[in-house]
Amino acid sequence: DRRKLTQDLLQIRVLLEPPIAALAAQNASEEDLRKLEEILLEVEELIVRREDYSQKDSQFHAQIAACTHNTVMSNLVPVITEGVRIFASTVRETEYVQTLASHRAIFQAIKEKRGTDAQEAMTYHLMYNRNRYMEEEQEETGL
Repeated sequence: DRRKLTQDLLQIRVLLEPPIAALAAQNASEEDLRKLEEILLEVEELIVRREDYSQKDSQFHAQIAACTHNTVMSNLVPVITEGVRIFASTVRETEYVQTLASHRAIFQAIKEKRGTDAQEAMTYHLMYNRNRYMEEEQEETGL
């Protein structure tokens, strides 16, 4: 059930990824940040061209987990974010703009070692996606 899977993934992501972003801000090395920025720029380029960015989006979130230097998170998040690809296949125009802004804010906070801000930026990003998904579900079901 695609709908149930997406709802479950969004729920788990909201629980796990904001503290992961905070831990990434605390533990990221210069090399980690270089990789994260490289992926961010690739996502941004795909968005500007209005191309499918879902695979790079998953890589961005996986790299944030890698920045934590926590092996459990580095292995867990890629599994969870793979579900992003299912969700991202229905991207609306406004999502391009929101993704650009959110990813940039998350990256800047991690780069500047601002853990609380990284956590808040990730929470905002994920809650926006969750709310957007819920709105789409309501439109589809007519509720």
